[in-house]
Amino acid sequence: MKRILVIHRNCLFRDCLANYLESNGKFEATSHDHDMTGKGENLVPSGTDILLLDTNLPDNRAKQIIEEVRAEHSPVKIVLLVPDDHRSLFECMAVGVQGCVLERSSLQELRTAIESVASGDTYCSGEFAKLLFTEVTRLGPAFTWALPASSAACRLTVREQEVLALIAERKCNKEIAKELSVSLFTVKNHVHSILEKLHVANRMEAVDAARQENLLSRF
Repeated sequence: MKRILVIHRNCLFRDCLANYLESNGKFEATSHDHDMTGKGENLVPSGTDILLLDTNLPDNRAKQIIEEVRAEHSPVKIVLLVPDDHRSLFECMAVGVQGCVLERSSLQELRTAIESVASGDTYCSGEFAKLLFTEVTRLGPAFTWALPASSAACRLTVREQEVLALIAERKCNKEIAKELSVSLFTVKNHVHSILEKLHVANRMEAVDAARQENLLSRF
């Protein structure tokens, strides 16, 4: 039985969706208000298999949630719930998701998407593909397929930048874990990821690289 978490800005929508999936008999489904979601290890409960995520959460929160989940090296698979007036769709997809479903799709299509993603495939409906091409055409010359600049600011997640700032304050992993309210294991994973992304051998080299790229000026 797959465990599904629904995060959506509309309380009625997310609760009804979770209740429907729960009644299917194949899923354990719960819903979260995006304002109630914490950060780090408590963002998505342990054991969650699939996250159904609203792309139009305020303050670019959907992209942040995906980044934080990926930074935790969580195996959870993410399916975007996309309204017609979508925002930040490309940014969310670029961070790493397994499926996209229009909110006006049928419940049968949603089940198909969930089952496809749960089995290890990706899912994108034909109607969604049409919407995607329409959006690319609308953006025209302003849109670029080029990868982001190779600066560390583009490579590090928000949480990794927070960890890096605390490293610059010469805090040890235990102190960082306490300040960010995450586990020591989570901090170690973040530090390892930072060193890899900055192509440095140790924490002090990471701080030096961050200062060269003015990453610490924001903290």
